[in-house]
Amino acid sequence: MKTSLARALFLLIVFHFGFSGFPEAASAIQTPGKPSEKPKIGLVLSGGGAKGMAHIGVLRAMEKAGIRPDYIVGTSMGSVVGGLYAMGYNADELEQIIRSIDWDLIISNRVGFETIAFEEKEYYNRYLIELPLVNGKVSLPSGLIEGQMLSEVLHYFTWPANQFSDFDDLPIPFRCIATDVSTGEPVVFSKGYLHDALRSSIAIPTAFTAFQLDSTIVVDGGVVNNFPVDVAKEMGAEFIIGVNVSDEDFIDSKKLEGFGAILMQLSMAKSLAKTRENIEQTDIYIKPDLGPYSTGSFGSFDKILRLGDETGEKFLPLFQRLADSLQLDSPSPGIGMEAMSSKIRRIEVQGNSIFPSSLILSKLGIKSGESVTRDMVEEGIQRVFGINGFYKVDYSMRWLGENTYDLIIRVKEKSSKLFSFAFHYDNQFSAGILLNFTARDFIGKSSRTVFVGDVSANPKFRVDHYKYIGREKKFALNARYNFLNQELPEYEGGREVNINVERNQRAELQLISTSSLKEAWYVGGVFETSSSKVRLNPTVPEDIKNAFQSHLGFRVRYYRNSQNDRNFPTRGAEGLIEGTFNFKNWVGINLRAGVDSVFFNFDGVQVGFPESFVDLLAESLTPDPYLSMYGRYSKLLPLSRRFQVQPIVAGSITLSNNEGVKSFQEFYLGGYQNIRFNDTRFWGLNYAEVTTSNFLKLGLDVQFIPLNKIFVRAGINSVGFSDADPISDGKWADEIFQDEVYFGYGADISYQSILGPISFGISSNTTDKRFRSYFSLGFSLNQTDR
Repeated sequence: MKTSLARALFLLIVFHFGFSGFPEAASAIQTPGKPSEKPKIGLVLSGGGAKGMAHIGVLRAMEKAGIRPDYIVGTSMGSVVGGLYAMGYNADELEQIIRSIDWDLIISNRVGFETIAFEEKEYYNRYLIELPLVNGKVSLPSGLIEGQMLSEVLHYFTWPANQFSDFDDLPIPFRCIATDVSTGEPVVFSKGYLHDALRSSIAIPTAFTAFQLDSTIVVDGGVVNNFPVDVAKEMGAEFIIGVNVSDEDFIDSKKLEGFGAILMQLSMAKSLAKTRENIEQTDIYIKPDLGPYSTGSFGSFDKILRLGDETGEKFLPLFQRLADSLQLDSPSPGIGMEAMSSKIRRIEVQGNSIFPSSLILSKLGIKSGESVTRDMVEEGIQRVFGINGFYKVDYSMRWLGENTYDLIIRVKEKSSKLFSFAFHYDNQFSAGILLNFTARDFIGKSSRTVFVGDVSANPKFRVDHYKYIGREKKFALNARYNFLNQELPEYEGGREVNINVERNQRAELQLISTSSLKEAWYVGGVFETSSSKVRLNPTVPEDIKNAFQSHLGFRVRYYRNSQNDRNFPTRGAEGLIEGTFNFKNWVGINLRAGVDSVFFNFDGVQVGFPESFVDLLAESLTPDPYLSMYGRYSKLLPLSRRFQVQPIVAGSITLSNNEGVKSFQEFYLGGYQNIRFNDTRFWGLNYAEVTTSNFLKLGLDVQFIPLNKIFVRAGINSVGFSDADPISDGKWADEIFQDEVYFGYGADISYQSILGPISFGISSNTTDKRFRSYFSLGFSLNQTDR
């Protein structure tokens, strides 16, 4: 009798304030047994991928009305929003979190370029497919996202909850749902490490990889219970507010688009059958109208947030009437975006077999016994992952009391041997296939060896080996061999007049620093030799096989790169300065076999020269020891999210007292691509249209991003260059960079495709006024692909 009276009284109060006009608020309203008790309010947030961001607008409306739920239950994206809210973040803070995330990285298998180890940057994210070699056989990739960036984001924002092992101890008691792969049954997380619970619940099948718990493997809870009203009731909730951003029932087979949609519906069959039942148990049921947006529409977060707010505003009067009827006025102050530091008692490493713990701890950069912030841990995890030998690196914090923890680093290593490939095309050097074989510990422990080749009309090949050395692994010994064969046009007034077939080989042995993600020092020796043969020039005798130039030197290099992408940076800077003392130099002219004299055509008269004269000519071109300096610097200055300005300066200088004409090391200017490390791009010239020992370039680029993945760039630049004259010459300082000057301008447009950059550009200069066009597609062995 008392229960019936309580329900009647509560219904009278609620309907007095009015539920009419809200048919969505399906009214199977439950009340407690005593009229004087307020019902425990449970908030249920469904999964739905990107659409789950609309939950925030509903939470904001509840806050305005003064409603604070007594329990929160969520699945998948609903578990992330609900878990963070249960920790104490308010709706405004949740929106700030959503807007701070780089969603392109979250839903990819990539991390930011700036977080990759410096010694690994040139190989990261430039292949279409990476195939592990397991037990001597090539394995297929899973195609799923390991979720490195997702884990990093969850770790970062759940840091304030590290002390809670029981989710009932959170400011709002919380539950989230995952699915046990072994049994197909739901896993309801009520305790444990909050990050692990949220990451388990959002392991979306066909997108993210499953999450490994101690005793089983789990995937997204949406597979079994996407709208877990029943779990909220089991917690003790008597009045349910439910927000469902996913399907309410099975979609008609005629409306399913593609095989992926069919598989998804089949995988969600159990959950969809349960959803209808749970909707009926909801007292205020909210189904936001999210229009065309899908589970994968993370890039449309702004519009989804706005639709969530519109939904919340629609239900605000209802929330206010409910709050008034229950005399609710609970504030939601939030917890702020700062987090206190924690003391680390000791550090464990789990899951590693290829990479020694000493290397991982060295990259982590955190010592036992010190206090750390979440930023310090995040940066350390990024340094470890940046080794580029892991599918995933994350951590857990084991609470020991008094803000002290054990830090457990958990790694999932890639295979020790990997095959990768890509393809490319451009209108200057034609098409090619890029093949890469990378082996860890192939030649000694704590080492990496790369064999990479470009199969094309202009083939390239590289062997690159480094080995970490020292107890703390702060340095690596690097040995590298590069081979490059190119057919380079020679130009006069912008017109192609000859083809120079050049073969370049470079061997390097150097010590490099490996402690920073943004910069490195290189110290060591370099031997380089180049041979060339002019194909079309009739003045060059056929009896000359080729000419070659070699030098052996000692080099010091400082290189810094803080850009956020190799090919499409929008922030960061790149700076390089290197000096090479070439202490031994060779210049030679090789004749064809059996030839002892060479005949040159002088105005129709053939004049012969003996082989000894050719040798003397080569000797006269050989320089004594000299110093060659090269440097460049550029910085992206964001004026807005879609607009950046980039000032650029580059230059080289040769310091020598050699008299007469000598053949020094030269640098290539021109084109849209950097094939060699110290090439210099220049609007208005083709690749290597200018080769010189001394030059100074100044430039300014502007970049506009009108649409996602579309980049429009334009720029102006000027360069002055000159031959290498002896520095003892009194006019040296006045004449350097003054032999010739170019002023160039141009523009290009690029698309950031999964195949690699697709670019088209056009440029010219004020000297010859000829336009040069450029088109490229794909990933290459060049230093940059755009």
